Amino acid sequence: MKRKLAQILRGNRGGALIIVLGVLMMLIIAALSAVDTAQQDIELTFNQLHADQAFYVAEAGLQQAICKLGQHNLWDTGYVNVPFEQGVYSVAVIHSDIDSALIDSVKIRSAGTVQQAHANLEALVVPRLSFPFGFAMFGDDSLMMTNSTCTDSYNSDSGTYLGTVLNEEGDIASNGIIELTNAATVGGDVSSADTGGVSVCATCTAADTASGVEPFYLEPIPDSEFVYAHDYNSAPGGISGGFTYDGITHDLTLATNQIIQLSGGTYYFNDMNLASNSIISIVPGDKVKIYMTGDLILQNNTSVNSTGVASDLLIFSSGSIHTVGMSIDIQAAFYGPDADVVINNGCEYYGSIIAGSVSIDNAACVHYDRALGTYPVSTTGEMIMIAWKEL
Repeated sequence: MKRKLAQILRGNRGGALIIVLGVLMMLIIAALSAVDTAQQDIELTFNQLHADQAFYVAEAGLQQAICKLGQHNLWDTGYVNVPFEQGVYSVAVIHSDIDSALIDSVKIRSAGTVQQAHANLEALVVPRLSFPFGFAMFGDDSLMMTNSTCTDSYNSDSGTYLGTVLNEEGDIASNGIIELTNAATVGGDVSSADTGGVSVCATCTAADTASGVEPFYLEPIPDSEFVYAHDYNSAPGGISGGFTYDGITHDLTLATNQIIQLSGGTYYFNDMNLASNSIISIVPGDKVKIYMTGDLILQNNTSVNSTGVASDLLIFSSGSIHTVGMSIDIQAAFYGPDADVVINNGCEYYGSIIAGSVSIDNAACVHYDRALGTYPVSTTGEMIMIAWKEL
């Protein structure tokens, strides 16, 4: 009996050994499988890491190209295999001369490579537009209104002055001081970036006043625009009527009762001097840009674009406006970051004045054309991305 039991036990030990070996083999296989899976996961992780890095490298190429275009809008050289972090990027720049559908926009394609991973991005960039005419008047250094002067607003896109006039939105502003004296009336808000920079007399009125607001930056007029206006000057060929134009000094002079008409185009003048009862008009439907380096002087009963709208006549100036006469009527948008504008003696100005300093006196009024608030007149030089996709 004991011998038989011993035999059974010895047989069970053999079976147990086989079972243990089988379990051990299964554990080894499972461990090897786990190691293989882990290795695959590591490879996938590295692949994903490299793919992400390639994406960011390609994005760096896009940003570098956008920055370069901001400095030189016509740049199209691109980049080839530029090292960045752990990879390289190459960039191609496509302008409208290659793809006519682009018009003013630019297409940028950037390829990023890290190890064996690749990423390809495409972006559409455009120039940032400048909308400077957001006020009836803005004087960078100062703004003065006195002796029954006023502002209000209208909308030339919707109708006539009389049909759309409001005693609001004729806002004035400055980065310096603003003084309203002797019954000056602002049909809108008054704001200054200077703390305590707004002074409103007891007989003056304004919708709201604020000091210490965010400064409003006046973009300088690029020298290249003056050079272009000089080189492609529409004067004197684009002017009809009686006038005197000096081709050397670029001075335009209208004698008493002289009348001229400007056709659409870009004009370059130094001084513009309009004697009493003289008139400047714009060909109906045309747009005129005037670049000035001197002064615009208006005498009694002169008229500038009085039958048009302000957006028909844009004046960019490093000089100034002086209305020294009475009963002057002008419709224009004036932009001169360093200009001193003086308006007085019952002048009726329709449009917007953005200047270094502004002073209006003796019942002069500025009627802000609200349509100018959304009127782009130039670009800031900065390029901005408006869309992108991964190829």
